Amino acid sequence: MSNRTEGSVRAGRRAGGRRLSTHAATAGLVAVLLVLTVFSVVAAVANARAAQKAEQSAAVSEWSEEAEQRLLQMEDLADELALAPDDELRAEYEATRAATRHALEELGVVEGTGHEQRVAGWLQRLDSYGAAVDALIAAAAENPAIAEAFEEEFVDPYYDALETVVKGEAREHWADASRSLDAMGDSQRLLVVATPVVFGLGLGLVGWFTAVLTRSRRATVAQAERNRQQALHDALTGLPNRTLLRQRGDAALEALAPGTAPAALMLIDLDRFKEINDTLGHAYGDLVLQAVATRLRETLRSTDTVARLGGDEFAILLPSVDGPEAALDLAARALAAMEAPIDADGVSLDVDASIGIALSGVHGTDVQTLLQSADIAMYSAKDRGLGVCVYDDGLNVHSPERLGLLGELRRAIDGRELVLHFQPKATLSGEEVCGVEALVRWQHPERGLVAPAEFIPLAERTPLIRPLTRYVVDAALAQCARWRTTGRTLRVAVNISARNLLDERFVDDVLELLARHDVPAWFLELEVTESAIMADPARARAILTRLAEVGVTLSIDDFGAGYTSLAHLKDLPVHQLKVDRSLVTDVTVHRSNALIVRSVVELARNLGLTTVAEGVEDRETWDLLARLGCDVAQGHLLCRPMPAELLEAWFDRARVGV
Repeated sequence: MSNRTEGSVRAGRRAGGRRLSTHAATAGLVAVLLVLTVFSVVAAVANARAAQKAEQSAAVSEWSEEAEQRLLQMEDLADELALAPDDELRAEYEATRAATRHALEELGVVEGTGHEQRVAGWLQRLDSYGAAVDALIAAAAENPAIAEAFEEEFVDPYYDALETVVKGEAREHWADASRSLDAMGDSQRLLVVATPVVFGLGLGLVGWFTAVLTRSRRATVAQAERNRQQALHDALTGLPNRTLLRQRGDAALEALAPGTAPAALMLIDLDRFKEINDTLGHAYGDLVLQAVATRLRETLRSTDTVARLGGDEFAILLPSVDGPEAALDLAARALAAMEAPIDADGVSLDVDASIGIALSGVHGTDVQTLLQSADIAMYSAKDRGLGVCVYDDGLNVHSPERLGLLGELRRAIDGRELVLHFQPKATLSGEEVCGVEALVRWQHPERGLVAPAEFIPLAERTPLIRPLTRYVVDAALAQCARWRTTGRTLRVAVNISARNLLDERFVDDVLELLARHDVPAWFLELEVTESAIMADPARARAILTRLAEVGVTLSIDDFGAGYTSLAHLKDLPVHQLKVDRSLVTDVTVHRSNALIVRSVVELARNLGLTTVAEGVEDRETWDLLARLGCDVAQGHLLCRPMPAELLEAWFDRARVGV
């Protein structure tokens, strides 16, 4: 084990021990605070319960005393009424009786003293006492001599029962209150002793844990500072990373004086680097990245900065450059340096790259904007196979003009401003029209007919391609259904994009539209480019398989211009190969084109596929393709794309457009 490795292990162990102590201190601090909190809550709850008991007892005492006094008043008033009844005395008696009733009800609702049944019993006794008093008054009115005996026999028992209830409730709750006060006193004495001990111990532990955490924090801050210094460079290549590139870029832009040469940012992305990782492993990929870093460093000036941003992406900062030509010259030197084979552990590997360039003051005034502009230019260089590309506003799909066009396109889909033109396809052997390709056009209310090249690429870079494709498939199948009802049996082909092959809902959309228009699946052909399939071969294969299983015809468009390998082709559930027009256009002029077309035709035949040649412009090409064995042709020789009604007239008039 190297010294550097051993030191890293020891540092890791020390860091691990510190983290363990930190975690333990944190857990201990939380536990202490939790214990102190629980202790405080328990003490508060105990005091609150004792206080509640005392309050209840006081309430019982108050209402029992009230009830007892009212009973005495009722007894005195009953005696007076028995001797000399009058209305005023009777009213006072009834008021006292109502007050007694109220006192008994309040006595019953004090928590813990009783419930509805007990209160009902008390009130029933009160009513019985009242009835007995009424009987006493009536008896005294008839014979005053029997009043005293009547009261002792019939009235006093009810009074005694009520008095017993009231006094009994008072005694019970005074006893309960005494016990509560005794318990509260015991708890208070315990708290007087326990509180200083618990809180003293807790505060001591808090202080100790806090000291541990403070030491750990200081160590963490120191380590973070060391990490920050290390974090400015890429561990694999030793190059500055994105953070240091931004810092140097900010400094370079701040140092620029008005009228001086601009700064430039280049973004470099290696082409097909993923293939090296997937085929040979990441160890070989790391060797390639290190070799590229070395070559870029050797290419640059001492004032320039080359950085690795991550993965196979590099950046070059030129603090001062004499315009785009000088930047292009340096980019060309960088590409040339990377073109030489790289020896990776005995394996010779070729690496290509794409470079995007952005200039300060022209394409951005800060590092972030320059990186975005260079990124757009780099992807444009990759897509167009240019190697190097300088940023231009026309490349930015997110420019205000293009965003405005996308917004209008959304409204155009909803407003059905898109129309389809159709171009026929005919068999080369029998010269019989066998189908059409649906090509979308935008009938803009102000711009007129907008070509698909102006809006399709924009839609393909956004989720808008899904509703757009659905719109085209819907309109194409609707037209196909109308043709079927008029006896025109024409299969219809629609182009789909890479995003459609990544959309799990696409197959369901197609099935829904086929069912809506009652069109058999084999009447629909879906054309997809090689590059769209290769964006994610596994997912594309799954989507295409589901479509093929329901009977949809599948065609690889622009075959021969992409990167489809034979290994992928044999596993794809496709039915047609559509030969790219770049091979068809000069097939009668260049023998190599004819050989390639013949090879594609033979390959397709051996795989059980049909071949379609697009871009057939003259009869000589038509005849040669027929001799080469191609199955179907499409192009201006037959017919230019046209609206459905014009195509119907052409179809009915000629049947074959040759």
